[in-house]
Amino acid sequence: MTTAEKRKILFEGLDPLLKSNGYKLYKAGTDPSYVYFDGIVAQDFFFNFKSYGKITFSKIGITHYEVENYILDLDFFPEHFNDKKKYHLHTAYDWSSIGSHSFEANNLEEIEKGIELIKNYINGDGKLFLDNYLSLPNILKRMDELDSEGILWQDRKNGGILAGTLDAEFRGLIISKLCNDLNYDSKLEMTDKVFEEPNYANWKPYYEKLKIVLPSIQPKYNLDS
Repeated sequence: MTTAEKRKILFEGLDPLLKSNGYKLYKAGTDPSYVYFDGIVAQDFFFNFKSYGKITFSKIGITHYEVENYILDLDFFPEHFNDKKKYHLHTAYDWSSIGSHSFEANNLEEIEKGIELIKNYINGDGKLFLDNYLSLPNILKRMDELDSEGILWQDRKNGGILAGTLDAEFRGLIISKLCNDLNYDSKLEMTDKVFEEPNYANWKPYYEKLKIVLPSIQPKYNLDS
């Protein structure tokens, strides 16, 4: 079975569910993606078709442009993120385990089982993730829970919530400001210490650029909203 045949079967199986919920399919490239974007918030996930026969799929990422527009203004990430089409910088990402994220795809039966695996995630854990973290205050609540446990906001192995690597620290501060967080100053102090690390010197100019902007970010939410 060719990759083109596999793609056709997979997308025909998922289109009725996803397109009816407003997702657009970007078929081109080695990472075809389903993307929902309403101009303010994006949701997306993608696939890879492996040469050894398997299909892998990502979990759901959420992009809050109330946050990510500030990140894009730092001019750190590739230009294609500014298009806001197929590729979106994630604010929150579903790092939780949902079992296997790949499946054998050597015949029709295996691909149909894979389609059901993906649908079960979308309608189950994926929906719960979206229901919770389409809310910036809920992301902040999770950040605070992680702080209380000494876990990094982006720790993908221990229940982290924010996307990215060190740019997750940027996101955390922006979210804190937007949510009128009473603990913003302590988060800022903590993040200052992170970027004093010599190994992170290449990040420091972008952090300093963000710190110029942070005082101007006006709260839009309260933690209990």
